[in-house]
Amino acid sequence: MQLQQLRYLIEVAETGSMNKAAQNLFISQPNLSNAIMSLEEEFNIKMFDRTNRGVEITKDGRDFLAHAKFIINQVNNVENIYNDLSKEKAFVLQISSAKIFNLSNVLVEIYNKVDCKNIKISLKETHKENVIKDVSNMESEIGILILSNIQEKLWKNILDINKLEFNEIAKEKMHIYVGKNNPLYDKDVIYSDDLKDFICVNLVEDQVTSSIYSIELDSLNILNKDRAIYLNDKETIANFISKTDAYSLGSRWSSGDKRDGIKAIPFADESIDFSIGWIKRKREELSTEAKMFLEIVSKHIKK
Repeated sequence: MQLQQLRYLIEVAETGSMNKAAQNLFISQPNLSNAIMSLEEEFNIKMFDRTNRGVEITKDGRDFLAHAKFIINQVNNVENIYNDLSKEKAFVLQISSAKIFNLSNVLVEIYNKVDCKNIKISLKETHKENVIKDVSNMESEIGILILSNIQEKLWKNILDINKLEFNEIAKEKMHIYVGKNNPLYDKDVIYSDDLKDFICVNLVEDQVTSSIYSIELDSLNILNKDRAIYLNDKETIANFISKTDAYSLGSRWSSGDKRDGIKAIPFADESIDFSIGWIKRKREELSTEAKMFLEIVSKHIKK
């Protein structure tokens, strides 16, 4: 079966005449008849009944015709899309990012900078395991991750297994996020002892992250596990902190400090720091779009 045969079939069905269809298709009637007969023989279906008035499609022919039209419509759609793209190169950017980091201003700058009608930007905010999975499976070209020095060795092993590489953009010390309802709000530095009377709100994304996160907090000796809140959405955490005396831990890149009434205060214990960076598949050249994105991301982070 060839696509041309399906187009011939559709034209004959719509005109009801081999002669008229041959004229419309700019081929000879014998060639058209042979193409239809070949299709009938291949699928053992009688497509048309021949009459003195022309041809009439059979029941089997109508069923086959429906599939033929669907196939040809899909082919036409693909041709139209890529014919348009050939006239003007498309801007395609696919990213996955850890939930903790806000990329909205980066995407706004890219959109305003790109002079292209055919633009497709896909951003998935998800947990670390899915960021790694997306990049490994080629669903995203690059991923944005924030790793603590305690997490780093484990996650880099996971990246190696998935044939991915981590490229650091910057490092930052741990900060404590508090709202105006917390008495620590006006402090310049927060110590472990300052936190003992307050509840920590933790971003827990998945089982792996949960266990690693617990190890981090144990090492700092600041988390009372009987008085803790675990949430898996950064906006819910930010809203909770802004309206209570609870606090959360993170880097200054976390999106919570952009909300009115929330302050990121340096933590005195410098035993934990964070690296923010991007991952890609090893031995794969980045697209022009990805390079632009990373240039703008780096600029925003280093501010």
